Amino acid sequence: MFQLKKKSIPLEEISNLKTMSEKNMDYLEEFDVFERGGGNNTILVDWVLGNTCDYSCTYCTPNNYDGSSPWPTLAVFKNLVNTVSSYYNYRNKIVRWNLLGGEVTVWKEFSKALEIINNAGTLNNSVSIQSNGSRSVRWWKKNAHLMSEVLFSYHPEQADYKHITKVVNTLFSEGIDNVSVSVMFYPKLEKLCFEAGEYFVENLTCGNRVGMKPLQKTLGTAETFEYEDRVRLRMQHIESIDVQGTRSINLGESVNHIPQVMYWVNTTTGKRVYADTNDLSHSRLNHWKGWDCNIGIEKINITGGGILVTGSHCGSEENTFGNITKPEAIKFPTKGQVCTWDWCPCGSDIATTKYKKHIRWIKND
Repeated sequence: MFQLKKKSIPLEEISNLKTMSEKNMDYLEEFDVFERGGGNNTILVDWVLGNTCDYSCTYCTPNNYDGSSPWPTLAVFKNLVNTVSSYYNYRNKIVRWNLLGGEVTVWKEFSKALEIINNAGTLNNSVSIQSNGSRSVRWWKKNAHLMSEVLFSYHPEQADYKHITKVVNTLFSEGIDNVSVSVMFYPKLEKLCFEAGEYFVENLTCGNRVGMKPLQKTLGTAETFEYEDRVRLRMQHIESIDVQGTRSINLGESVNHIPQVMYWVNTTTGKRVYADTNDLSHSRLNHWKGWDCNIGIEKINITGGGILVTGSHCGSEENTFGNITKPEAIKFPTKGQVCTWDWCPCGSDIATTKYKKHIRWIKND
């Protein structure tokens, strides 16, 4: 396991960091649909396998790394994978498994779990993982054939961006086109975050752009740290640069790309505008309160406790429909829901089709 000594930040400095929460309403006025670019023939399954992690970042809460939610047994994992694959493949939907933690690669049975997914179902399902990239280059090379996509998060307190670069380039050389890197942009380590982002742009051999992710002060909310205009513009500039890869990659309609490409649509004029899901947080456009959302139809979530809910952020006890320990009793959702949240902080929750509700206002005397 590759790991650097954590760069300590005093807690009083963190608590004093400003946050931003104002909304941008422009697109909500102009458009009435926020839709997937790749159609509706896939179902994304976000699965929090457990919460054990080899990092303990300052901006994470302990329930993201303390091991209080154990990994599933392989028997439970296999039964759930087969049940979900059978249900959706029978309905001609490809299952896009997105596995996250904690840090999934520290699970000692993880390679076997990936093999189970690759052997399940009747359609060409895909498997993506989200990782901090801390495992050795040798480990990634050995297991690359089991993955369709990898989303790496660079955590400036503990990670080494040069090591992650080697890992990403290795995966790309092993044939994985969809390899992404996002810098968790921590304001207290601004210089290091920019250093890492610029290094990625200059040294990665994959064709995806580097993400510069605004951090939530508390995970699970959309209130991000406040970034000065000069910082925000520099972050956006790095994100706009195409990484010079050895293969030309077009992820626009790829069913394997998580999150999928999205578009703002005006159904009256026919206007259709590409939406970058990362940029929505920068632009404060990640809110659809009152809109109809296809959460549960295009995406479901499995919590660290093994409970099946509709969304990663909006899933609640009212929207549970099963448990991984009893896959035969799962009642898969057949309709979406009305958004009740002020913000949508989860990238894969964002990347579900949404329709503005046309409400006729009645004046009360």
